Amino acid sequence: MFGEMWFPHKEKTVTKFVGVDLHKKLIVICVVDQDRRVLTTQRFLNVETERMAAWHKSLGEFELVLEATASYEWFLKLVEPLAQRIVLAHPGKLRIIAESTRKSDKVDARVLAEFLALDMIPPAYRPTPRQRAHRKLVRRRYYVRSRMTSIKNRLRHLAAEYNADRDDLFTVEGLRHLRKLPLEPVDRFLVQRLLRELKLYREELKATNRQIAAFAGKAPPAEAQQRKLLES
Repeated sequence: MFGEMWFPHKEKTVTKFVGVDLHKKLIVICVVDQDRRVLTTQRFLNVETERMAAWHKSLGEFELVLEATASYEWFLKLVEPLAQRIVLAHPGKLRIIAESTRKSDKVDARVLAEFLALDMIPPAYRPTPRQRAHRKLVRRRYYVRSRMTSIKNRLRHLAAEYNADRDDLFTVEGLRHLRKLPLEPVDRFLVQRLLRELKLYREELKATNRQIAAFAGKAPPAEAQQRKLLES
């Protein structure tokens, strides 16, 4: 009678779950297993990118989660080649889940890691590099326009103090009228500086619009087609 056949034991690969609490100058990381037992915690200064990458590489197979804060992209680029999966967590939805399951809306690295192990992370949308670039340009244009509006309001206020505000104040004729007003020395100085600022921001707006136009001109075919549909 044959004895029991023996097969060599094959070690099972265990995926680790990594929660990352990203701050302005510091990163706190917690690693748990599938049963949510804490395996290790680690802190890094944000400038320690080489040490950070080497440490993540030493983990073996892992999945990682962090919240979709304003400055996460540099970190994702660092660890993306090393992780099996990366989940970007929606901060607002995550806090609602945390409060309903843990009596607190506090979300730290351990909570993130545990929720990832439980597959309870509400995902956030991660824009593409091109979408991020477009948003930066749009924000810049919005900022420049806001500054121009603020400057114009201050100029109108100064003109109104001399009963000299008019609807066409920012036309060629209106600005000529503004410069000829018999202003007090301080007000004259302010008007001159504000007009100089306004000219600067007008140039900035033109430059930003040119950059946006150039950006749109390099759009991939699908995006270019969508732009044509929106403009039609």
